[in-house]
Amino acid sequence: MHFFCYYYYNYYNNNNNNYYYYYYYYYYYYYFYYYYYYYYYYYYYYDYYYYAYYDYYDYYYYYYYYYYYYYYDSYYYYYYYYYYYYYYDYYYYYYYYY
Repeated sequence: MHFFCYYYYNYYNNNNNNYYYYYYYYYYYYYFYYYYYYYYYYYYYYDYYYYAYYDYYDYYYYYYYYYYYYYYDSYYYYYYYYYYYYYYDYYYYYYYYY
């Protein structure tokens, strides 16, 4: 049984109010597109650099997000299964695999 826990270091300035704006933006953005990622997984896998540069402030987040998919390709279905768990823990940037 595989276990993985990773804490994503916050690259944004915590004193910057924009951080919260981006947080909610990502939260709903990924919720809305989740199934699109699921069905077009390989498209996103190969195209993650495009999304990484979608916005200057998005760079680290997007890069990490798609790298995560890339690195844990073999655990993709586990990610799918635990998606809602991640969704509610998203604010803390904790991700778990079992």
